[in-house]
Amino acid sequence: MGFVALIITLLLEQARPLPARSAFGMAAETVAEGAERNLNAGKRRHGMYAWLLVVVGSALAVGVVYALAWQVSVFLALAVNVAALYVTMGFRQFSHPITEIQLALAAGDVDAARRELTAWRKHDDPAFDATGMQIDEVVRVTMETGVLLSHRHVFGVFFWFVVLPGPTGPILYRAAEYVARRWNRPATSGGTLDRFGTFAQRAFAWIDWLPTRLTALAFAIVGDFEGSIYCWRQASRVIAPTPGQPSPDGRSLLLSATSGALGVRLVTAAESARIFDEPGHEGGGLAEPEPRRLQSGIGLVWRALILWLVLLLLLSLAAWTNL
Repeated sequence: MGFVALIITLLLEQARPLPARSAFGMAAETVAEGAERNLNAGKRRHGMYAWLLVVVGSALAVGVVYALAWQVSVFLALAVNVAALYVTMGFRQFSHPITEIQLALAAGDVDAARRELTAWRKHDDPAFDATGMQIDEVVRVTMETGVLLSHRHVFGVFFWFVVLPGPTGPILYRAAEYVARRWNRPATSGGTLDRFGTFAQRAFAWIDWLPTRLTALAFAIVGDFEGSIYCWRQASRVIAPTPGQPSPDGRSLLLSATSGALGVRLVTAAESARIFDEPGHEGGGLAEPEPRRLQSGIGLVWRALILWLVLLLLLSLAAWTNL
């Protein structure tokens, strides 16, 4: 049933994608803000209590609904799965903006591409502004954002949907990712960061540890495997661990591995120099970002998604034949 639910969700999301400011997103924002406002006393343990209440509580509540639906009908349980996946997955949330930016660059309208990129990134980073960016940097940031969102909205959700029963995995993953960002926003001018969001950030780093590496591996398999593994090893060797979190951090590892898979630099110039530069192999052999590479990035994500679906289908068939 999991494979069927994923296929239905992907088709539904392609036909009618969930808007960025959906009722579900606004409800999640209200819950996260309410927990932070009422439970934040500036201590790490208060953040842990809030995380357990919001993240684990949400997953358990959805799990109860799924169990009740399963008792009524397998089709009702399938509907619950599809509903949970629909509000947590979002292939179009990154593929559509990339296409719009690509069309603007192809038409020579760099300002329109910058505006599209700014509007896209402001949802997660209100301070972001692409005004004045050079074309290669617009392309690089677009590809970087697309890769990270494809993992966050597709592959990470996919992994936890397979691992945990019913819709509990997707809800757990997306809720953990959301509060990790929401409770660790930069301090306002003159303000100081408290420790409320520390637990949420570390918890998500561990929850996302294996999915990140499986996404990177999928990109390596459907892209330039040798180049991807080289960049992966370089990132693992160079990037210093963050106390209390797995090493290297998921973002740097995923972007490094994807850079190798595509043969294009997706990390910043400073990160590239730190990770890849070594005598005789400066830059890791990666090309600089250019507009025509945007389609290659979308194609890489599609191929990786098909690979995961095929593997899930094979696992489902093997399970059915053993019944």
